[in-house]
Amino acid sequence: MLRFSCLWLLATALWPVSSAWSQTVLEHAAWLGMSRDQLAPLLVDANAVRSPRRLSSGALGTLRVPDVLCEGQHFEQTLFFAQQKLAQIEWVLLNPGAGPDAETAMLQTQQALLQSLREKLGPELAGFAVAPGSVADSASWVSAGADVMLFRSGKANHPSLRMVMKPRQLVDASEL
Repeated sequence: MLRFSCLWLLATALWPVSSAWSQTVLEHAAWLGMSRDQLAPLLVDANAVRSPRRLSSGALGTLRVPDVLCEGQHFEQTLFFAQQKLAQIEWVLLNPGAGPDAETAMLQTQQALLQSLREKLGPELAGFAVAPGSVADSASWVSAGADVMLFRSGKANHPSLRMVMKPRQLVDASEL
């Protein structure tokens, strides 16, 4: 009985922590359109951005979470708001590495991330690579009313990996 009680207490104590381990891109899709006040209980580690970046859409990146575990990788997460609503989430891979082995490590991380996203979102709608047969430099999906994009950039000795999610915007062909 004592063993069961200890295990139950441990499981109860670790429950909030385990949710951070299991964050997925799809869980974040539900945040799109929420206000800062609605997101406050979900973002206890969020900090105000000192010099917010403005997107071409006008959205302003005003909140940042320094270390978020999403899809099994550690990211810095920035939240962009337009008209007091969450308009875009951006994740930048933390510690992608530098030096001669950085590109190999990045490719392995990118492959793992692509596999995880494919399992949750299905096959990508589009993927573009610089060289034929290489891993895509960008890939995109549509899921849960959101556009999800993955970008790899940077130099071979200092690569960068970024994910972006924003609400899906349908455009009438007559408006193009």
